[in-house]
Amino acid sequence: MGYLSPLLAARNMKETIEFYTKSLGFKMGMAFPDANNPEYVDLAKDGMVLMFIPAKDHGISREEKLGIGVYLYLQIDGDIDEYYQELKKKGVKIAVDIKDEPYGVRDFTVEDIDGYKLAFNQVTAKNCLSCGMPMTKLEDFGGGNSANIYCVNCANPNGSLKSYEEVSEGMANFMMKIQNMDKETAEKAAKEYMAKMPAWERK
Repeated sequence: MGYLSPLLAARNMKETIEFYTKSLGFKMGMAFPDANNPEYVDLAKDGMVLMFIPAKDHGISREEKLGIGVYLYLQIDGDIDEYYQELKKKGVKIAVDIKDEPYGVRDFTVEDIDGYKLAFNQVTAKNCLSCGMPMTKLEDFGGGNSANIYCVNCANPNGSLKSYEEVSEGMANFMMKIQNMDKETAEKAAKEYMAKMPAWERK
């Protein structure tokens, strides 16, 4: 699996470091040439890394606004509600209040000192072990049983898992409809995706 670390321009490197470490709870990694005069710094939280460079050294004038249209989604560890309250007490600018999304995620968004939006989130839904679909409502669960590990699309009416062929065909049809794939491409993509799911790892 690859690894993505966004590189962001900052107006004031020291203020950015202070905001992310003291207000958001990030930890400073490497600073070059040093933390007192940083021309580069990486800041990490729960295994996620953001990298920063000085805006003025990379052709970005003071008149240009930073952060416009940039949203970073960070799936955090720990209790997201406690983290939300902690940031509010520290006076961090909350751009979007905490809420439950219909696709099984609880999230909120803050704005940093340069205008970048950070959406902190946690998955609250169970995911089908056959296809990965979030199951947030009772009718999403196979057999209408909230304890079922399979979704309504992958389960028979009694809640048992459908055959590999049935699930694969259903997923391929879904990909053809939603992603406008041809049948051959969709069938191949469905099998590749299912190979990563717990229910079909040994298939």
